[in-house]
Amino acid sequence: MGTAVLGSSRVTGVRSRGPAAVIAAVLAAAALAGGAGASVASAANVRPATAGVISTVAGGVGGPGLATSVPLAVYSRSQPCGVSSSGSSLYVDDGVVRQVSARTGRLITPVGTFASAPVGTGGPAAAAGLNSCGTVKDRNGNLIVTDLANNLVRVVAGSTGTFYGQAMTKGDIYTIAGGGGTSLPAGQPAIDSRLINPQDVTVDRHGDLFFVDQGTEGTNGAELVMIAETSGFFYKQNMTAGDIYRLAGAPTPAGTGVSGDGGPSVRADLGFSAGGVAVDTAGNVLLADTEGNRVRAVAAKSGTFYGVAMTKGDIYAVAGTGTGGFSGDGGPALTAEMAQPGGLALDGAGNLVIADTGNDRIRVAAAATGTFYGQAMTVGDIYTVAGDGSRGFSGDGGPATAAELDGPVSVATDGSGSLLVADQNNQRVRVVAQAAGTFYGQAMTVGDIYSVAGRPSPFDVPCCQFYRADVAQLVGPRAITVDQAGNTLVVEGDLIQVIAGESGTFYGRTMTAGHLYTVGQPSMAGGHPINDIAVDSAGNLLFTLGARQDNKVRALAQSTGTFYGVAMTAGNVYTVAGTGRRGRFGNRGPAIMALLNRPDGLAFDQAGNLLIADTGNGEVRVVANSTGTFYGKAMKDGFIYDVAGGGKNGLGDGGPATSAELLPVSVAVDAAGNLVISDGGARRIRVVADSSGTFYGQAMTAGDIYTVAGGGTETGSGIPATSAQLGFLGGVAIDAAGNVAFTDDESDLVQVVAVAAGTFYGQAMTSGDLYTVAGTGTAGFSGDGGPGTSADLDLPSGVAVDGAGNLLVTDQRNNRIRQVAG
Repeated sequence: MGTAVLGSSRVTGVRSRGPAAVIAAVLAAAALAGGAGASVASAANVRPATAGVISTVAGGVGGPGLATSVPLAVYSRSQPCGVSSSGSSLYVDDGVVRQVSARTGRLITPVGTFASAPVGTGGPAAAAGLNSCGTVKDRNGNLIVTDLANNLVRVVAGSTGTFYGQAMTKGDIYTIAGGGGTSLPAGQPAIDSRLINPQDVTVDRHGDLFFVDQGTEGTNGAELVMIAETSGFFYKQNMTAGDIYRLAGAPTPAGTGVSGDGGPSVRADLGFSAGGVAVDTAGNVLLADTEGNRVRAVAAKSGTFYGVAMTKGDIYAVAGTGTGGFSGDGGPALTAEMAQPGGLALDGAGNLVIADTGNDRIRVAAAATGTFYGQAMTVGDIYTVAGDGSRGFSGDGGPATAAELDGPVSVATDGSGSLLVADQNNQRVRVVAQAAGTFYGQAMTVGDIYSVAGRPSPFDVPCCQFYRADVAQLVGPRAITVDQAGNTLVVEGDLIQVIAGESGTFYGRTMTAGHLYTVGQPSMAGGHPINDIAVDSAGNLLFTLGARQDNKVRALAQSTGTFYGVAMTAGNVYTVAGTGRRGRFGNRGPAIMALLNRPDGLAFDQAGNLLIADTGNGEVRVVANSTGTFYGKAMKDGFIYDVAGGGKNGLGDGGPATSAELLPVSVAVDAAGNLVISDGGARRIRVVADSSGTFYGQAMTAGDIYTVAGGGTETGSGIPATSAQLGFLGGVAIDAAGNVAFTDDESDLVQVVAVAAGTFYGQAMTSGDLYTVAGTGTAGFSGDGGPGTSADLDLPSGVAVDGAGNLLVTDQRNNRIRQVAG
């Protein structure tokens, strides 16, 4: 869960200035040089920190920077989910709304924050909490956004004025549909309706809004929904401006699946899954009927469209047979098979562009006879224009029809006529060029395909190496530590990221102070989450793998030599404890032959021995780095020993540590050599005395275990630590004064047990008492630039101390590293 490093779990290197100081220096240099983007950092990052003040030092939404360097998979590995274009910008939905310049390929994030932010109605769009999966610009320049997290349709005002019946301020966000009572869309004001999973959205030339309300399988079927801009008779319904109407789909499960072709659209069933929506120049509303494996149209007027005679207000299939599969290229669209179609678009020639998601292809139903996308096409026939039908990723810079796609879910066309594809499982946006030239910062050839946003792995484009840490994007950072050189290391899923404390070469990479880098090898974690990380005195980077098939501690060697009984070569990865099998075995034997069970926290003692919180086994174990007597036991280099937990005597306070029951999550070692344990099961901070004496206000006997925080019934700050009631605990670290800092994951707090009387983190503290230094106890994101005690956190998990005495905390669900100035 993140501890500090080296012998005492404290950082003592005088070269460490801490991320905020480094970023301040980078910004100052940029400002002197006229560097762009210097205004991005918050004031808290550029002013000298005041004790107790909280700030974000890494993480956020990513950018501004090249769109191809920003990951598009924060809320889910299945991102991005939407793509659209307006003017000179490409818009991408991946939980927030990205805006990519069609000229330069650079990205900003104008809507949403990857933090537990409030909905933010009437406030700045960039600070709003949402999960977007559909975006379109209306004729007034407002950005319409579907919000999956809150089941709303929202508007970001493009200018100050009155829109959708509301007074709006430019740049602020407003709700225009959803959030009402129990009534599904049925002719009431849009703001009073209840939505369930609103997704793709579009707007017609009159200003009417159309979107898919996906519903919930087994409860509510998918619906095609319209919000009328003006009053009138449309699609065989009398409509009132500002009201919301169902055009197609069953509001409750009819159990009949897809049905209704050739009849009134309001009686049609879309099953439980529908995809994209588009409106053609005649006003017909096209819908990707995902469950029905076809594209359907709701006729705006009577006539013949897509080769089908239609009656106003009725629904018709215009592509696909209804049978899932792949067939029909070069023949009539109605006799072709498709599989789970997703997004739809209409190009400048009126051709219907279909994301044939299940077939990993983009297909076009021609609206006229001619040459489109480099192919001769016949009106009414269907053709593949991107994807070879193989699931994967390949083909950038070559013909689009020879490229591999993986789950393309959304399509659009841009101002140059090029096709935009949200290649979801490849976590990229790709472009099929329809003109030769430079677009999105890349030279393109007609008919070829290019990635213009997103990256599936930091090993393809090393994470954020062109970004300052304060504008880099993190995804659920869990553990944190600081090495001897002052670099901050962060665990992000199966990756290890480094915020360089100063410019130089670290972990085999040349780094610039204040920038964020991915280190290590793609295979070193096997694609599985890393639990914790620590750096030893030789600079070796050790990490725990606690997934069911892992159960190991591994090392990325930075020096050649023998460590923990294992001969290592710099740059290679080695297992230092655990076989991979889950179990409890091996004490007093070679560590690499031992069985571990969900190992989590790591730390080092003054002798360089490796301490492991073997969480599943309820033990703290030691891998000796030399032969000698430690923790009252004769130990052999490279062998593993239990030093706490594993017993059956309950808490066991005041008795031998190995007789106590524990659920150790994180470990640290204080300046006296005592072992400090975050005991998640007992919701206490425990100490195993290294020698007999008085510590944390208690008389202790060497080898025995004691509670120093938790176990009581009181809540609040400034109370005796042993009287406090704590939640489930996370990381633990020892600061430069010897205070014990830890995270309370359950209560969303960072707390400190004062080791002596004094002023720490801006608070007067009394020895043995417990103090909150960050968090209000309410999950959320707020407070940067003010007292840590007034800030909201969301799942603070890891904690470390930098060389300037600041606490660094992984604010996991806010996707940020936050600092409490010491």
